[in-house]
Amino acid sequence: MPGADQDTAAVRSMSEDLPNNAAAAAKAKAKAADTPANVNGGIAMSHHGTASLPNIVTFASSMETATRRASQQVNPESPRTDAPRRSLSYALRPQSDVYYDSRAGTRKEWKRRDRTLQDYYGNNPQLLPQLPFTWHHGWKRWRLFLFAIIVVIDGSVVPIVLYYAMRYAGHVPGWIIFAVITTIWGGPTYVEFGIRTLRLIKKERFYRPLGTNSRWCFDTLNWTSVLTITAVTALFIVGSAPHEVWLRVLCMPAPAILYSIGGVLFLITLYHAMDWRAPFRLSSTGKGEKVLPGVYYFIEDVVAVNAGAGRPYREALAARYTASPRFRRMLFVQSLFWSIPALILAAGLTVIALIHPIPATVAYGICWAVPFIWCALWCGITIKWCKRDMVREREEWERKNPTEKLEAASNEPLAGV
Repeated sequence: MPGADQDTAAVRSMSEDLPNNAAAAAKAKAKAADTPANVNGGIAMSHHGTASLPNIVTFASSMETATRRASQQVNPESPRTDAPRRSLSYALRPQSDVYYDSRAGTRKEWKRRDRTLQDYYGNNPQLLPQLPFTWHHGWKRWRLFLFAIIVVIDGSVVPIVLYYAMRYAGHVPGWIIFAVITTIWGGPTYVEFGIRTLRLIKKERFYRPLGTNSRWCFDTLNWTSVLTITAVTALFIVGSAPHEVWLRVLCMPAPAILYSIGGVLFLITLYHAMDWRAPFRLSSTGKGEKVLPGVYYFIEDVVAVNAGAGRPYREALAARYTASPRFRRMLFVQSLFWSIPALILAAGLTVIALIHPIPATVAYGICWAVPFIWCALWCGITIKWCKRDMVREREEWERKNPTEKLEAASNEPLAGV
């Protein structure tokens, strides 16, 4: 029979390429000759073979063969198992309801479309606006994470280690110690500040705030960075200028960072709580418009410029803030959660730095370490808190807007936006 001849030839070709082929080939040929024709879809090598049994051949149905090939293509190196996979790849995950075309967050698609994400979600109020940025995959998340790690090392670890090592191990004069620290400190921060400033003044307006096309209209984070850098630089200069350095003044740069960022955050949030209008442009909020919570501007500016998400993220964030009451409350609460403790902590560290019962050498370590430890702790709490709030936000939104209401909007692609 032709089928049996083809199967015998296939077994012979596999036997010639494997060890112990003399006896095994004869057994395989005899078995193939006695086996019925390849009615169910041909032969497939067994994955259970060992060195002592190299040429085992099994007959599989066409459906089984196709399924096995698909599993090999997805992950050919994974061991065979009958247990269900706990985490499927993106290719095998079931398709869920879409809220927007994911290409809308790219620079290429942003250049092509003639409407904003705010317009799209305004025309589809039953959709919960999605933010085109994720911490689950992509280089942008790692870039922000690595930058945060470098800032902590450069801003807290380096000043503490250099001071105590050079003072007590090397017996180096104070003015030399702080000449080195002042030269090294803040390098990554200054580089990142220069990069984000160049992005904002580029001819392309991809990174700029909404509502303006001016190349010199910087966002809130840029102005806050200018204030912070000015305060820290002034303290370094005043404290290290004398031959006998003023160590208590040099304890204050880290608390000054808390004063600058926490103060700006609290002042903006106060304007929002009192329903005062913006005295000048604040990122995407124009002069005379209603001021939003302070955290809103910091999130918008960091992700849009530092993470490279650009105007699509600003548009989506504005649409999400307008559409979701829980999202608005979450940002307001987070603004208070970050601004008030920052100012209280800065005031406490100022007292520690200036009162004489605490030695200046001890106050130096406390004032430089505590702000960054507090920031790491607050970040951990914020992540857990915001994840819980956003899960509740999604559940409330889906109860308010059942799936049936989303079907009409799913037929409208954002490619036309």
